[in-house]
Amino acid sequence: MPTKLHHHQKGLTLVEIMVDLTVSLILMAGVMQIFISNKQTYRVQDAAARIQESGRFAAFFLTGDVRMAGFMGCGSTINQPVNMVDLNGDGVPDQVGDFSGNGLQGYEYGAGLSVPLSDTLTLTAADVIAGTDVITIKRAAGTGVRLDGNMGTVNANIQMDPATAGGMFQANDVLFISDCEYADIFAANNVSSGGGFITIAHSNSVNVGNFLSTTYNTDAEVMRMVNVAYYLAPGASGEPSLFRYAMGNNGVMTAEELVEGVEDMEITYGEDTDNDRNANLYVDANSVTDWTQVVSVRINLVVRSAVDNVTTGVTANGDRRLRRTFNTSITIRNRVV
Repeated sequence: MPTKLHHHQKGLTLVEIMVDLTVSLILMAGVMQIFISNKQTYRVQDAAARIQESGRFAAFFLTGDVRMAGFMGCGSTINQPVNMVDLNGDGVPDQVGDFSGNGLQGYEYGAGLSVPLSDTLTLTAADVIAGTDVITIKRAAGTGVRLDGNMGTVNANIQMDPATAGGMFQANDVLFISDCEYADIFAANNVSSGGGFITIAHSNSVNVGNFLSTTYNTDAEVMRMVNVAYYLAPGASGEPSLFRYAMGNNGVMTAEELVEGVEDMEITYGEDTDNDRNANLYVDANSVTDWTQVVSVRINLVVRSAVDNVTTGVTANGDRRLRRTFNTSITIRNRVV
């Protein structure tokens, strides 16, 4: 019987290899496309979340201070507290205690921008992102600390209960005292404890004089003086950021970077022209005729993503960053008109 030889195939032909490679490449391209699409979606969502967070934080800081601009401890008929502060000893009240405009002042960007923060510190156009606004706010910050005994004379020391005032104040703090009829802004040259009291001295070594406006009684509250300025400037990473100058001990103003990615801040002010406590018109800072008549503030913030190449097309700014605009209107609750 003849013998049939069976030949079994070993390996793959070149055609089969080419087909396999082509199919594999198509599958790999599909997988890569899905991966890239998911990664881009994640980048967009992450950028949007960070922008939302930054916008909320920026609005939170600004709203909290603007709403309280001009706060003097209670509703009162006080129009202008007396500024006694003279930390540099030149006999002239220091800028840090100036409460003109009832604690609110806005500034438009320009070549001549000059925002006095203290006797030795001025914010200029070189410090601020071009085209953005600046706002300064002064107010008292409630402490709940009231006098424990009446002042016998207008130059008497201020005495308080250690249970409420202990550790609250220190020498060279800029403070605010008010009884809803009178108010003084002064610097404490000494804070001591003894005789059952916390005692604050307000001599002319750090004030223009040691005589306050009145002999304050136990209905007066001693508060901290808050002095802040909000503006935009390049941050530590090079990104535009919301900054705040805030006053500390000795009346020193210190810059703090608050929120990264804020590239524009535009502010308009609502003026009450008929004394009904409602804004009749909104104008920019240069058009405000009387800062004591400003009863509300509108703030427009533009926040951008920290990373580029997020959007599908080039934006008007020439990049591919994601941006969002935040608008907030704030009623000033404590203005005395």
